[in-house]
Formats: sequence, C-alpha cells, structure tokens
Amino acid sequence: MSMLVKNELLKLKRLKSVYIIFILSFLPYAINTIGLLTTNKDIPDDRYYFFVFNQYAILFPTIIFIFTGFLFYTEFKNKTMLNWVSYPFHTFKLILSKMISTFILLFLLSLLNHLVLLGTQWIVFGEGVSLYQSGSYLLASSMFSTLSLLIIPVAALLAITSKSIIGVMIAGLVSIFLTTMLLGADISIYFPFSYIYRLSIRFYDSTFVYSSEKLQLWGAVILAAYVAISTQGLYLYSRKSRIY
Repeated sequence: MSMLVKNELLKLKRLKSVYIIFILSFLPYAINTIGLLTTNKDIPDDRYYFFVFNQYAILFPTIIFIFTGFLFYTEFKNKTMLNWVSYPFHTFKLILSKMISTFILLFLLSLLNHLVLLGTQWIVFGEGVSLYQSGSYLLASSMFSTLSLLIIPVAALLAITSKSIIGVMIAGLVSIFLTTMLLGADISIYFPFSYIYRLSIRFYDSTFVYSSEKLQLWGAVILAAYVAISTQGLYLYSRKSRIY
C-alpha cells in the first residue's frame, strides 16, 4: 500500500491543479490579512482568527470535493483508467491509495495554512496572543480540517461513478450554501461539514457547542455513516468487472 500511495503522490507533483489549489486555499488568509493591515490593526487578534477560520471552513470542503473529483476524473479524461486498474493490485487498493494521497496532500496544505495564520498573529499582535490561545486556535483548525478530509470517500464515489467532474464541482459548491445555512440549527448534525464546524469551533468559542450531548453523539454517528457507506460503495464498485 505504501508503494501505491507514494506512486500517487508522485503523480500529484506533476499536476498543475495542485498549485491552483495551493493558491486558492490561501485566499481567506490573504483577504483578511490585507484587511487587517489596511485597517491599522483595529481588528482584535481573536476576531482576525475567527474571520479567517469562517471563510476557510466554507472554502475547504469545496476544495476537497473539486480536488478529489479532479484526480479521479483525470484518469477517465486521459484514458489511463484501464492502465491504472490493470496494476497487479485489487482495484479497491488503487482507489484507497489515491484517497490516502489526497488526504496527505490536503492535510499538509491545511496545516501550512493554519501555521502561517498563527505565525501572522504572533508577528502582528505580539504578546497579545497567549500560548494557550494559539493552542486552542490550532486545535480548532486542525480538527476541522482532519474531520472534513474524512469525507473524501464521498467525493471519490461521486467522481468514479459519474465519470464526470461537473457533478463533483456542483456538490462542492452546494456544500458552501448548506454549511452556511445550517450552522446555527440543530439540524446541522445531518450535514457533515456543518457538524464538523460546530464541533471544532467550540475550542475557540464554547457557545457554539450543541445544546445536548445526545445531539453531538448523533452527529458523530451520522458522520461515521457518511464515511462507511461511501467507502463500502467504493468497494462494491471496485468489484465490478468494468469500471472504465
């Protein structure tokens, strides 16, 4: 498996879309940092973090869908799917290796975003930012990114079954609206990115926590169901005699 993942990571190095995603992921940081510097630091450090986190939390799920979809769609577009599935490995292992490499790349990119954000806070606000605050910020951001990346199988299933990038892109864009619409309601437990947002941001502001432990538990069960069902779907699809 490690060899397959390494092979997929080497493929990613040759894709121009990686650089586009890199630039796109830093948009929330860039926009808010420019705003911070042009307003003479009138924005408190916690609000600065909150503005960046909010915009990043809306953008990152879309990046996950579009980038994952693009990786699988590229195999169909370049007519390399037949060669890919002809490797002497179970097709599900090939699919899994592509998802793991996507997870690694996007996690590292996300971590870089968070570290740059915290570094900027230390430079701009200096001693006004405590070590405890920075730890809470990093925990909230890292938790959001890590849990969000668990949805990669959903995007992969959509891409590999539709053999099209359009549906995956639409799903990514729809996630923006659903995330923002459901954030304040308990019904957000049914949509993974809204649930993950509420679960993560509580390390920054405890008022975002769900009204009961039962709701929070059900949200975790539903999130696990998304991951399990989509992964099972990929496994069943990989057993088809013809997936290209």
